[in-house]
Amino acid sequence: MHSPTPPTEPIRVNEAQARRLVLAQALDAADPQGKLVGPAEREQADREALAATGDPARGEALDGKAWLLDRAGRLAALLEHRQPRLATLQQPPAWQGWVAWGLPLAALLAGALIERIDNPKQVNLLSPPLLAFLLWNVAVYFMLALAAFWPRRRPAEPGRWARHLEALVDRPRGGIAQQVAHRFRLQWWRIAGALEGQRWRRILHTSAAAWAIGVAVSIALGGLVREYRIGWESTLLDLPQVHAFLQFLFAPVVAVTGMAPFSVDELARLHFGSGEGVGRAEARRWVFLYMGLLALLVVVPRALLALWAAWRQRWLAGSIALDLADDYFTPLLGRVRPARVLLAIGGAAGEGAHPVMTVLRQASGGAAPSRAGETFTLLTTARGDSLQCVEVPPGQEAPMAARADAPGGRWPAWLPARRRPDAPLVMAGAPAATRADVLLLSCGQPGDLDAWTGLLQEGGSPALLVAGDGCESACAALLRRAPAGGETLPLAALPTWREDARLRAAIERLLPAWKSAGAQRLWTAWEERAHARHVESMRLLSAEVAQAARDSEELGTRPTGVRQLVVREEREAGQAVRRQAMASLLSRVRERQAGGDARLRELHGLEAGGASSLEQHELPERFRIEQSVHEPQAGLAGAASGAAMGAAVDLMTGGLTLGAASALGALVGGGAALVAAAWKNRGAQAPGLSTVALSDEMLQAMARAVLLRYLDVAHRGRAPAEPDVWRTRVDAAVDAEQEALQALWPRLRVEGTEADATASLAALLERLSLRVLGELGGAV
Repeated sequence: MHSPTPPTEPIRVNEAQARRLVLAQALDAADPQGKLVGPAEREQADREALAATGDPARGEALDGKAWLLDRAGRLAALLEHRQPRLATLQQPPAWQGWVAWGLPLAALLAGALIERIDNPKQVNLLSPPLLAFLLWNVAVYFMLALAAFWPRRRPAEPGRWARHLEALVDRPRGGIAQQVAHRFRLQWWRIAGALEGQRWRRILHTSAAAWAIGVAVSIALGGLVREYRIGWESTLLDLPQVHAFLQFLFAPVVAVTGMAPFSVDELARLHFGSGEGVGRAEARRWVFLYMGLLALLVVVPRALLALWAAWRQRWLAGSIALDLADDYFTPLLGRVRPARVLLAIGGAAGEGAHPVMTVLRQASGGAAPSRAGETFTLLTTARGDSLQCVEVPPGQEAPMAARADAPGGRWPAWLPARRRPDAPLVMAGAPAATRADVLLLSCGQPGDLDAWTGLLQEGGSPALLVAGDGCESACAALLRRAPAGGETLPLAALPTWREDARLRAAIERLLPAWKSAGAQRLWTAWEERAHARHVESMRLLSAEVAQAARDSEELGTRPTGVRQLVVREEREAGQAVRRQAMASLLSRVRERQAGGDARLRELHGLEAGGASSLEQHELPERFRIEQSVHEPQAGLAGAASGAAMGAAVDLMTGGLTLGAASALGALVGGGAALVAAAWKNRGAQAPGLSTVALSDEMLQAMARAVLLRYLDVAHRGRAPAEPDVWRTRVDAAVDAEQEALQALWPRLRVEGTEADATASLAALLERLSLRVLGELGGAV
């Protein structure tokens, strides 16, 4: 898979800083559960270090090195109070200082305490211990020279046994603190092995020089208290051979000091079997020659090597290289480093606004390039991350995509052209630094793949093919032949915006590892924007329904009386006025619907107009008519009715009531009718006026309609519409909340409570829409 390295050069730190960083790395690796330093404390250390070194969220440049060092220092400070022994790993161990002085001193004493070279009374010119010591040092110089000039090869991939050994060494052991210390030591030797090697070279060279000085001191002190008897003997070597060997051995001393070596006659007299006496002059010459030889072959070279190792150690201690692209620093820096994710988007020829672009435009709120092939930004975060896109025309071939190693790029034009598998893709017409992290291509049918074959074969970026029905296997086969590989995502897996997480997860799997943290922040912004867009959509639609519930149309007719009931012309005129009022009311409902649709399209990044997947949402014409009553005529009608009933009583009693029943009936009936008419007029939305409004049944139908309109706009261009499925799911969801909706309609009509009722309706519509979206997504 395509995995370019992040644009970060290795940083160099001193030994103290490197130890703190390695300690923090060991803590993060060995204590992922946060038993020593909790996750909340680590996040706080991250934030405080970011605030102290530069936060991109405040428009400041991020200093990755400073942030890592500050964070490591804060974690080490926490360990000082909880695990003091772990905190001491920030400094070199105390025993190194003792060894640096103790080992050379022990070598000096060991060489000085030697009481004899071979035999204290009879010293051999061919002393085996001295010759072995000299030859060992010469062999060391030869191996050092050979190592310095031997060509270094790039380390090959470790073999199976090497991997097993490394796994065995890395195996956790002991408690958390012991695991942290173990991981620290392993990682320290991995990054500072050269430093520790120079430290031990300095100690060993100093010890060898001290040993030679001790041997010289031993020889000198021996000459103070005894008289050396110098001679030689050998079974295999004759006198000429011994003379030639000694001349070669002491040649450096003779060349530097000008001392005369032993002559052949002197060597013949010095033979132990010659029987001749040997004077102190020969013994002194032997002492000076051997002391000079030790100085020239051991002390001076070893001292120079120790000084060189000390200088190298000092330089390495101040310049330890840390690769920020490794598996630890990459995700760690990704938490604070801005990531720029670039997607190359492409759809089939003649497809228009293909589903992939529709999804991305909706996520961005309608962002689009002003010119073809121009990079445009979809999302940004406060941390400075950005999700950018560039459209790729169908049928684009490899020559239209420049490479970073092609002529004009980083690869010099005068060298032969070549192509690396990880060469970044640069879109034609875009800046040279523009790089596509992922090719996001839409394939509605198998024939569309021909448009992308050349680009996939030559491209250096992985591809995500969003495949329509029937072309998934063809897409997978094409990706298997692509050098950078990729994935296939069925278009049916994205039925609603709530399933966009599947698209985001697929993109993230193809991104470089160091961009994962930034991608997560971008996905969070994507999801938050989608949620906010959904909430705003429900607010707009609930306000539309609330306005319809409060809206009414005055009839402009006289209050209902006897004349409207008796006269036909009056009755027909009233019916015509009611029909006109109903039409006017429905016209305003449709105007608000058109305005709501326009705002929904703008909110979802859709262009004006566009074909709807659903037919016009018609409302059942069952209006709520509030007709005012003529109060005097109602009173007269009531009095007449009461009087008639009283007269019936009079007749039944044979006139014994003397008309009192008629009078009382007229009084009671007229009064009751008058009060009832007045009360009815008072309870109307417009007291004293006749109005037409939407009924509860019409508002219920309108709630269904706004949910269907939302589904249509929110998913237009994403996938083939399924209006029947949508309508079935919406009807079931609305029926399940029928009682809650019925309780809201009266509240929406009463002045003073409509604001709270509108908010309650928005929350209810939001719950209903999420339920429908969940059912639609779960059906995939």
